[in-house]
Amino acid sequence: MLREWITLLCDRGTRQARRFGHDREAVAIAARHRRCHAAWKPHLEAAKALVLTTADTAPGRDTAVILGSGLCLDVPVEELCARFGRVFLVDAHHPRPVRKLARRHRNLRLVTADVTGMGEPVARAAASGRPLPDPVFPPDPLPPGLRPDFTISLNLASQLPIPFYKVLDGRVDADVLKRFGRELIEAHFAWLERLPGRVGLVCDRLWERVDGDGAVVESRDALEGAQPPVPDRAWIWDIAPRPEESHCYDRRNQVWGYLDFAASRNGKPAGTGSQGT
Repeated sequence: MLREWITLLCDRGTRQARRFGHDREAVAIAARHRRCHAAWKPHLEAAKALVLTTADTAPGRDTAVILGSGLCLDVPVEELCARFGRVFLVDAHHPRPVRKLARRHRNLRLVTADVTGMGEPVARAAASGRPLPDPVFPPDPLPPGLRPDFTISLNLASQLPIPFYKVLDGRVDADVLKRFGRELIEAHFAWLERLPGRVGLVCDRLWERVDGDGAVVESRDALEGAQPPVPDRAWIWDIAPRPEESHCYDRRNQVWGYLDFAASRNGKPAGTGSQGT
């Protein structure tokens, strides 16, 4: 705990990142990864493999974009920098290890952005009681004029509402808040589908608790009712094996992956989606 506190003290995020806890979450994820390294390894390897497989189908080799880069635990940075002229890491907070990584790669760029575009409206709603935006419109967090050859949303979609839930809990009707969370995720999916180039996605589909006999004792929709298409790949992320959260259960995520999200959304085989021009 002391190590985490010192890390946070030395690596605070922007004002908005502090408001919504993105910097605290980065410290917590790093600490859990240290404790659960072996359990996380298959998930991280599966995510990296999907990133590279999808990247290899991109129509060009100029620009790659990683949405939700975080600590880059699931980002094959070296390989992407070797494949593309520019690699953009997009997140609300870039921890110090990632900033150091960017200094080692001349073609690695960091973009600090609220991928939802809802940070300021939510802050106003929390402070003044104003209604939340309805409907939620897809944002564009990328630098103006950027047209990526390859984009992937990486273990991000299910996380989009969570910082807002923490800020708005008790201030907004529960049903309104749940609908807002679903619309955030749906807006993200809609924006991804319209991007040029090849677009991939890795996201949690279900959050589960499993007892000692392997029986699922609790299952929750990680996407708040948003309906993604049938995935190209699926695997289990053992995110909190006993006794990380409890001596009674393991927590795991069902993860879905897409090699060509636009094609999947339109019911087509991977590789037949829009390439954008």
